[in-house]
Amino acid sequence: MAYKEKTDAYTYNNNFIKNAYDRINLIVPKGKKEVIQSAAQASGESVNAFINRLIDAELERLGISKD
Repeated sequence: MAYKEKTDAYTYNNNFIKNAYDRINLIVPKGKKEVIQSAAQASGESVNAFINRLIDAELERLGISKD
């Protein structure tokens, strides 16, 4: 979908994200962010995908439905 104005595309994306996802702010000790970024890159994933995969694996291990 093409937009004449860049701001229209940003607005559409922001509204989609707001309606489709929950946001969690994660605070980690200094230096840990770089470790997480390196591990995600080594796995060929974004940091978000990496963290979500780890959460999903732990929820599965605990027998908790992730949906």
